[in-house]
Amino acid sequence: MRRAILFAFLTLSSLPIRLPAATPAAAQWYVAANRYYAQKQYDQAIQYFSQSLKLDPRQPAAYQMLGNCFYAKGSMGGALQYYRYALRLNPSNAPLASLVQRLSAPQDPLTPGKQLYQAQRYREAMASFQQVTAQNPLNAKAVQYIGNCQYALGDRAAALASYKQALQLSPGNQALSDFINRLSAAQNGTASGATDWTSPLWRSAILPGWGQAYNGQTGKGLLLGGATLALWAGEIGSYVVGSAAETQYMNTTGANSDYNTPYDTWSTMATINHVCYIGMTVMYAYTLIDACINAKPLGSHTAWSPEPDKVELSLLPGGASVKWKIAEF
Repeated sequence: MRRAILFAFLTLSSLPIRLPAATPAAAQWYVAANRYYAQKQYDQAIQYFSQSLKLDPRQPAAYQMLGNCFYAKGSMGGALQYYRYALRLNPSNAPLASLVQRLSAPQDPLTPGKQLYQAQRYREAMASFQQVTAQNPLNAKAVQYIGNCQYALGDRAAALASYKQALQLSPGNQALSDFINRLSAAQNGTASGATDWTSPLWRSAILPGWGQAYNGQTGKGLLLGGATLALWAGEIGSYVVGSAAETQYMNTTGANSDYNTPYDTWSTMATINHVCYIGMTVMYAYTLIDACINAKPLGSHTAWSPEPDKVELSLLPGGASVKWKIAEF
């Protein structure tokens, strides 16, 4: 919300500002600078606003626009400096005074890292949080966010170590403690070599290939499932056609040649039916065995997705509860 308010203010400020009694030469530089600013060519705009101020330093609007340029470039310090210059020349500018007050308020050192994390730029976010811990090693939130980034990057062992360190700094964080216990259990299950074979087994028993997909072998699951279902369809189809041919054969009363066609169909469908039955049985058994053999280690299916739109990780004290939208520990 705060960023939205500031952005709206800067958008309005980007409109040409009426010059207060500037010299003609200074006015020309100012107008040109405004054009560069509108085109988001902030470095050029800074040069032209600066030149205008050299010719006439009594321009609060030029100082304000310089502040806008630095703000757009991400330099809050530079923006504040020129906003304050503008206020000295025009202290009645209430919106600018409010903006300066907002920008001067103490900033949460975790904010840049949080924004990077939400943007899924996990390595950059981790570097930002590490800068915070370098200045304050006792910042439990920063340490935990480092763990979040490590988890999102797939390094669960490093994440677990960071979480434990964060818990030492903030022992009252019960949600984090519970999460560590579950994550440790999952890690121990992986290390012991125990596999979660029952989950893919019953899935493949219900729908051939589902167990393979559960194990992460989606292509293989589609192939095995498709082959099994195709053999099953062939078995049913040959049975229906063969039964109809059998009935026709039994009910035929004409010449001997009239019996040949239904008999041949009946015999062919019977052969196809037996082949499909045997093939489907073998394929079905194979999908069950394969699902068990390739089962993943215990705990590997409990991972949560780090994507912000799929999970909310707020284990920090005072934050929201953890919401697992993919799976639960």
